[in-house]
Amino acid sequence: MKAMAKTVPITWVDFQTKVQEAGKTTMRMSLNKVTEIALECGINKENLIYVLNYLNDLGVILYSPTNKKLENTVITNIHMLIGVFMKIITDVEPNDAKKVPVMAKFWRKLDEGGILQEPLVRYLWENELTATEDEDDVIFEDFIELMKAFGLIFEKNASEEDGRLFVVPSRMKTEPDNRLEIKKDEEQTVSIYVTPKDFLPDAIYDVLVVRFVNLSQERGCFDDPELFQNKSEIVFDDEHYVRLGRIFIGSKQCLKLEISRMKDADDADKPICKPHPTICKEVLDILKQHLDEVYPSKKVVGYTLNILCFVCLKSEEPHFQDLEKCLKKKKMNCKKTGERTVKSTAEVQSLFEAGGSVVHPVQSTELMTSDKTGQQVTMETDDVHNTCAEELSNFSVLKAVVSSWYDRHRSLSMLKVLFRDKVDNHKLSQVNKTMNLLNNLITHDHLSSRNLGLLCDTIRVTKHLGLLKEIKEKLPSFPDVREGNISTKFTPHRQKLMEFGMVLTPSDVTQIDELYNTPPKDYTDGWEMITDLEDRLIIMEGNMNKFIELLKILNLRLAMDALTT
Repeated sequence: MKAMAKTVPITWVDFQTKVQEAGKTTMRMSLNKVTEIALECGINKENLIYVLNYLNDLGVILYSPTNKKLENTVITNIHMLIGVFMKIITDVEPNDAKKVPVMAKFWRKLDEGGILQEPLVRYLWENELTATEDEDDVIFEDFIELMKAFGLIFEKNASEEDGRLFVVPSRMKTEPDNRLEIKKDEEQTVSIYVTPKDFLPDAIYDVLVVRFVNLSQERGCFDDPELFQNKSEIVFDDEHYVRLGRIFIGSKQCLKLEISRMKDADDADKPICKPHPTICKEVLDILKQHLDEVYPSKKVVGYTLNILCFVCLKSEEPHFQDLEKCLKKKKMNCKKTGERTVKSTAEVQSLFEAGGSVVHPVQSTELMTSDKTGQQVTMETDDVHNTCAEELSNFSVLKAVVSSWYDRHRSLSMLKVLFRDKVDNHKLSQVNKTMNLLNNLITHDHLSSRNLGLLCDTIRVTKHLGLLKEIKEKLPSFPDVREGNISTKFTPHRQKLMEFGMVLTPSDVTQIDELYNTPPKDYTDGWEMITDLEDRLIIMEGNMNKFIELLKILNLRLAMDALTT
């Protein structure tokens, strides 16, 4: 408590005590049950969300109000939850496994390939699923969703006969004779080395595998990934695949990520070339996004992204250059050969630069992959206007233009209000650039190269029509966007909030701030205020009358009209 900047109400302390007492015997409670405890402590329903978020931040409970599948669940004993997870992710087989012969085949699949089938999950969680009055299916789905959220498992496409299948990365086998190496990249490959400043948490590899597999599935890639504890190979799109593996640099465990272009069977005489720069940039952004979630502070316990030194290639000992510095600076230097040498970073930067122009939509494309020869190969089976790689290239250009525009116009706080219903609130609070926000939307399948509706509606709702002109200069075939059309991607309530934020003056923000806060919070702008009032459920869909009435009292006519017309 000494480190706390502010005090908390006694009712909150009482609530925390009762929840922790309940947690001694109950790991999971429904939100309705938690609400009953809050009312007993004198905390009303409207303020409960703040108490739960506070306890979640302290690590007393686990609560995810922005995850639709978990919004009605509160974990009251995190240590017991870890025990539930450990039954899946450890290598220990229960003592009574032999007493249930029917489980033997499920155990075999889990031990041999990390494949987890639903009957075995229910068997392992039998006690937890029957520990409360809630239906066991509800509890089961909560536990599964929590494991997915932490990157501990991902769901695999399965047949009706097999039922639901999950892959547990931590239970995958090691392939000792097939590890990634520290070596000069082949012509079709670009490599990135993740080097921790102190140590590399074991879970990072598993989390990244889950994220890349999920992304592959979202992109419609149905090739089974090759997954092992020390190395994984995952198809990224129709022309590229990634390899992720554990390596050692000196005595320190690190990660290596390889981005490779597949060999084109239809153009075998064509020289092999590097992966498309926009793919490299996209993979790099995804890698940084998920590493930053694991490493909250790069200054304290962080990591660096490196590439093999390109300045003194003749050095006998492999060594590295900081990739992020290479992408910012014009030249890098090295003294490993005894003499300080300098070289331009232009070649490195070209590997990660977006480029190209928009193309017409693909008419009919079906690409198949084959690795019978040990190398990924692509074969085009129908006539197409342009390749999927070109399409993804243009999408990366589009992301770069959109991100640059909103960052230049300092509109990120506005976009956070707009996308509040589509991105987990915890992740939203950590976003500091528009590109990170766009990648989150892609991850949650709200935006893709073939689904630009959300982006069109974003331009329309934010009224940044100047962005459309900038996009069309680089991508002429981008759809036209007209002001005033009704958005289909955002709820009427969300669109009214956007109108409300746009008409607020600094004076309006100050009046509302002074009304709700003592002392005032001095919001940076109206968007920051709207986010805060939504967090506190003062602004809430279906319950706006009280707030609108207060706007009327303050005589903020334009603001009131924005929410009512």
